[in-house]
This record gives sequence, structure tokens and C-alpha cells, in this order.
Amino acid sequence: MGYNTNRVKPDEVPAAYEDLLHPRWARRITIEGTDVTWFAAVTKAMGEQRGLAYFRKLAAMRPEIRHGHIHTAQLVASGEVAFFLTAYNNNMETLKLKGAPVDWKPLQPAFGQAAAIGVARHAPRPHAALLLAEFVLSREGQEIYKKVNRVPTNMAVDSPLDKFKYEIIDPVLALDEGEKWERLFSEFFLAGKPVQADE
Repeated sequence: MGYNTNRVKPDEVPAAYEDLLHPRWARRITIEGTDVTWFAAVTKAMGEQRGLAYFRKLAAMRPEIRHGHIHTAQLVASGEVAFFLTAYNNNMETLKLKGAPVDWKPLQPAFGQAAAIGVARHAPRPHAALLLAEFVLSREGQEIYKKVNRVPTNMAVDSPLDKFKYEIIDPVLALDEGEKWERLFSEFFLAGKPVQADE
């Protein structure tokens, strides 16, 4: 979660998901409108029935739905958005390092999304593609990722962005169960409208 430190007092910062059900958070929470796999992962981590019951209550708090993680993080920095539940920590940290009145904190269970790199099956220059992939995953390549405030994959590259307990979202939630979770996310947060493609 990311928040504007001028609009969220230190004693208000939630310590757990349940804290977000306090009346003070009614209409103050923002969620990214495509974060279906986050919703699915948190729901399953809580236990599906308990998780769905929790998200029904959270939806009743009428969170604002925005589109674009970077754009919404910038709105947190400007103060237009007070609290961004599904913020990417690297976006918040980048703004914080530039002096914006923002901070971030992982709520448990916390999740990250895996990124992938590979070589296309019919790459015109497969050896060059493989060399690029190897460079990206090398210590030197991952140091470049770290410099632009991304979480490196290579464990030899230290990062302040992964110093907490987290799990990677299981791709099964999107690949095999995507329709189910999109339908539920839409029902809870989008008034039944379809989830827009992430841009």
C-alpha cells in the first residue's frame, strides 16, 4: 500500500487488512482497476470464503477505482489520492526518493508479480537473443534494474524493495481461474463492468 503522508496520519496507517474496514477509510481507499490477480491471491491466502467475505465488506467502503499504477502513485504524491491499496512499492519509493510526501508499507499477505524473459521460438537471431536474456539476468543487468527502482531477480543484487515477507502470485490465478476472479472483481469493485485491459 502507498499513502500520502500529509493525508494519512502515522497512527492511521493500517497494520492489517482488517484495519481498512474502520469507518475512517470509507471512500478514502483507491484500488487499481486491473488488479484481479492481487485480489485473487489475497482472497485465497485468507481462505476463499473468509477472503470473499472480507472483500465484500471492503467493497462496501466504496473504494475509488483508478487505472494506471504509475499515474495513481503520482496522484498519491500530489495529494489527490490519500491511500493506494494496490500500489507497486517501486513506484512509491521512486517518488519518496524525489522528496514527495509519500510512503509505503506491505500488508500481509503481501504479493509480487513475476516478470519473465525468454527467447522466441523462431527468433531471427536466437544466439543474440539468448545473450541479451543472460545479460538481463546477470548481476550487471540486474544492477541496472535496481538503479531504476525495480526489484531485481538475481539474489546477488541487494534491494530495499524486497525486505519483507511476500509471495509471488501464482500464474494459475490468471491462466486457469482468470474468468472466475475477473467476474468476482467486477462484481465487487466495478459495478459489473468488465475489467479493462491493463495498459
